[in-house]
Amino acid sequence: MGSLSSPAELNNWPGLSLAAGKHVHRWELLGPEGARADIHFTPRLITTDMLALREAAVAGVGVVQLPVLMVKEQLAADELVALLDGWEPKSDVIHAVFPSRRGLLPSVRA
Repeated sequence: MGSLSSPAELNNWPGLSLAAGKHVHRWELLGPEGARADIHFTPRLITTDMLALREAAVAGVGVVQLPVLMVKEQLAADELVALLDGWEPKSDVIHAVFPSRRGLLPSVRA
């Protein structure tokens, strides 16, 4: 459903960034046949809140790169669209942090 033909075209779109403090704003993308693209951009919105980024994207503020889990429903409802067919963000790790194991449900501990 992408509407861009190459990652370089993202430079013409306003971006939204998940960051804090001084940060280089860049999307690392992996494409067909091992292709790679680093897109540097000046964000229209910077926050550490993924939910705020998702809502800003739904409101049309700019392009965002978020985990599929965060945007699955919005993609299904056509509130958001994937822009680059065949290109994916570099895999990353999301950490869940909590202060203590005491009082956690066994399912959460697992």
